Amino acid sequence: MADQVREPRQGDLSWRLSSHPITLLFFLAFRISSLLVYLFGLWIFTNSFVLIFIITMLLLAADFYYLKNIAGRRLVGLRWWNEVNTATGESHWVFESQDRSGSDGGITQNATDKRFFWLALYAQPALWVGLAVFALVRFENAIWLALIGQYHCSEFLLTVLSLTQKLQ
Repeated sequence: MADQVREPRQGDLSWRLSSHPITLLFFLAFRISSLLVYLFGLWIFTNSFVLIFIITMLLLAADFYYLKNIAGRRLVGLRWWNEVNTATGESHWVFESQDRSGSDGGITQNATDKRFFWLALYAQPALWVGLAVFALVRFENAIWLALIGQYHCSEFLLTVLSLTQKLQ
């Protein structure tokens, strides 16, 4: 019996099935690059945590811009913007989703693009939350102590130091 290779179908996680492969690859590159720079930047690029933080923030900003203005529109048909009422000064966000069901004879939704987009959209923040929890538990990087508060940390450290001095 010969081994049969299954043909890829729409919805499989293969970038080759995408309707917009270049858009999808850049979208995934922006999503992954900020995580990789944060994780491996101190070993590969420089020993400056501040520089790695700035590069990571710039990559996240570029990722947001690309997600909002290019990938969201081309991959799944999303558009959003902010409108300001000039009379009252109030602003509100307007969200639109293009009908891609194909029922009206228009564009149909590519299942591969849709799976990649929504998986990457929810996976990246989950990974960032996991990394934040890991950094807080480790307490290795002093920058995370600023999240807790300088006053409480200094009070805690003084208490720990006084206890260690009493034990000695």
